[in-house]
Amino acid sequence: MSSQAILVGDVGGTNVRLAIAHIDSNQQVELSHVERMPVLSFPSLEEAIEAWQADGRILPSTAVFALAGPTGADEVRFTNSSWLVSASATKARFGFDHVTLVNDFAAQARAVPSNNEDAFETLIEGEAQAGAPIVVLGPGTGLGMALLVPDGREWRVLSTEGGHQAYAPVSPRERQILEVVAEDLPYVSYENLVSGLGLDRLYKAIAKLEGRVARLKGGDEIGPAAIAGDDPSAVEAVEVMIQSLATFAGNAILATGARGGCVIAGGVSEALAPFMRTSEFVARLLGRGPVSGYLSGIPVRRARNAFAALEGAAFFAPKHPA
Repeated sequence: MSSQAILVGDVGGTNVRLAIAHIDSNQQVELSHVERMPVLSFPSLEEAIEAWQADGRILPSTAVFALAGPTGADEVRFTNSSWLVSASATKARFGFDHVTLVNDFAAQARAVPSNNEDAFETLIEGEAQAGAPIVVLGPGTGLGMALLVPDGREWRVLSTEGGHQAYAPVSPRERQILEVVAEDLPYVSYENLVSGLGLDRLYKAIAKLEGRVARLKGGDEIGPAAIAGDDPSAVEAVEVMIQSLATFAGNAILATGARGGCVIAGGVSEALAPFMRTSEFVARLLGRGPVSGYLSGIPVRRARNAFAALEGAAFFAPKHPA
């Protein structure tokens, strides 16, 4: 892998992060000139890049952008914002030799093998099975999921849109909440409830069921209120979201055979980590009836590295640029 400079971007529905990355001989990524900017401040990624350049920063010849949406084509339209990113248009506008678009959770996943143990918090103890896949998932503005598969001395990343699987309630209360949410959504996915946007939906649904006024709006208000215990609807909304995240994570392990472990990432899991450090979270993730034993011993960790997607994106740059 070349130690070339790479412009890397982590582009979500809320924020865009840009940086310069170098990969050293030990497959560690060094970032510099890291900057986070609100997506709503710019009409497009190109304008955000120009703002990042405003301090006289020089663009390298290679760029990789990790995007919150399905990739694989020259153009990517975001799931949770109005941005449309075109690899060819961005390449032409800035004179890049190479522009690569990858899914943001593919980048999150690729960073896992290069991160040290202190970049993770253990939620469920276990021992990874050698040669088995690792599933990386988590809530941000949406709900991402990717699979990391060992391939000799390398790693292959399989992008997925697993967050859009149909939501499955487990408790009677979740069934009540689903009925309220389904009044406005013809199809309710896990992402619709297990995400920053989903937290707002949960809060409003719970307030309606309880006959309370939904006085808070958005994860930035609901999350802190839940942690402080100031609003009963906020507390329950976060608890339901985190329990549903546990269900989703357990489902992902079963569906992908990820006996190499599960890593939960994303900005929402960082903000609401205290709700994941509970026996209820563990029981919900591992409780699978007659196949509960399949999940026993599989390690579940929470990623602490806020720049993981930027670091992982660097590995998708062409290995032998022209």
